[in-house]
Amino acid sequence: MAFLSYIQEARDFMFRDKDPAKAEAALRPFLSQPESAEEQRAVYELMGIILRAQSQYSEAAKLYQQLGDHYQVGYCAMLQGKTQPMQQAWGKMLAVRQNHWCIALYGLIHRQLRSYPTIFQIRNHMESDLANLIAAQQTDYLESFLSHVDLLTQINLETPKFAGRALMNAGWLNRAGKYLLQGQKTLPNDPEIYFHLGQYSAALDHIKEARLMLKQCLMISPTYRPASELLASLPEHTP
Repeated sequence: MAFLSYIQEARDFMFRDKDPAKAEAALRPFLSQPESAEEQRAVYELMGIILRAQSQYSEAAKLYQQLGDHYQVGYCAMLQGKTQPMQQAWGKMLAVRQNHWCIALYGLIHRQLRSYPTIFQIRNHMESDLANLIAAQQTDYLESFLSHVDLLTQINLETPKFAGRALMNAGWLNRAGKYLLQGQKTLPNDPEIYFHLGQYSAALDHIKEARLMLKQCLMISPTYRPASELLASLPEHTP
């Protein structure tokens, strides 16, 4: 139970408080003393996330290497812009699972897409991968990935929304609008895209447009609570 409480403390620092430094300090004493393989995996996986959040990719990769997690080893190499170790790690991953997301991801970031991802792979991975590339300042990989948005939209109609949301949440408002509007055209009856357009407009201080988008969201889905809360928070009078 003590072990679980310390794990939870580190999780709270990381995910609730958004403080990876405190999370690392709370968890580091357990790196050298896990009592079982299950505890080691729990500690190493969480520490890997914490280290990545602090751009300590090489140290995170060492932990993943000890776990035999070839995908995450290659992922850390990607976030450092290191092609060869990425290829080596993901080659081992593909030897076990030929249709793993990493084969599509490699093609997307190198403009060498030869294996199309599934609708679920795009849904599960795209947004977080874009966010991680932005955080790691891997702009070449990011631009290559974004250049495939139109193609990926043919597989998953939510693709532009995922791209726009990732860019918006990273503060790239000058790039996010294009994809959010594309998402609106692709799925005009999706309440979520109008919510994000409302967020985007509010961030730009375009309050009238934000209010319009949020009302459209609520017209489609009256119980969409985030939209109603954001709408209520907007100033009533605008210049």
